[in-house]
Amino acid sequence: MQTPSASPGTGLADLPDEDLMVLVARGIVQEPATELFARHNRDLFNFLAWLTGGNLAEAEDLAQKTWLRLISRCSDYRPGAATFRTWLFQIARNAFIDARRAASERLRSNVDPEAAIERETTADHSTREAGPDPEASLVAGESRDRLHAALLALPVAQREVVVLRYFGNLSLDEVSATVGAGVETVRSRLRYAYRALRSRLEGGA
Repeated sequence: MQTPSASPGTGLADLPDEDLMVLVARGIVQEPATELFARHNRDLFNFLAWLTGGNLAEAEDLAQKTWLRLISRCSDYRPGAATFRTWLFQIARNAFIDARRAASERLRSNVDPEAAIERETTADHSTREAGPDPEASLVAGESRDRLHAALLALPVAQREVVVLRYFGNLSLDEVSATVGAGVETVRSRLRYAYRALRSRLEGGA
């Protein structure tokens, strides 16, 4: 694979993420990494802020660790295997999980949310609704404060797929790759999350 290069009159800002990451992997670090940071750090920080339950200091720390890990692991990046954005969020999610394990903290309850949702997924055989996405409409129509409170009340496993799908603008396939779960499992987590959100928001909780 040839190292990407900007043609005359074309700067780094015009290169796709994947080409910038290849430059970083080839040792051309500062300018491509700065461009990637400018493009993605806001969404990365927001994702981590949701995961940490609104702890902005922890989210900032994890965002810094994510970028450091990205630079140190740049040789692992394989263009075409996943989008750069998916790979970045995977690193961030792993940093969050590692931080929780290191602090010997449980995720938001005594019950493992991953296992609980998997059990519910097995029992749930409902079909997807056709037409416009009612869940996305629910998110779009709520006030910021009420939506924040309702999202933070969700188990982490459900909250992260909502944030990645509708705030991170990742496709279902990208969300699946980021969280390491099948697409149908992601769909199920979204269904359960929106049932809980709808109940909380429509009930005025």
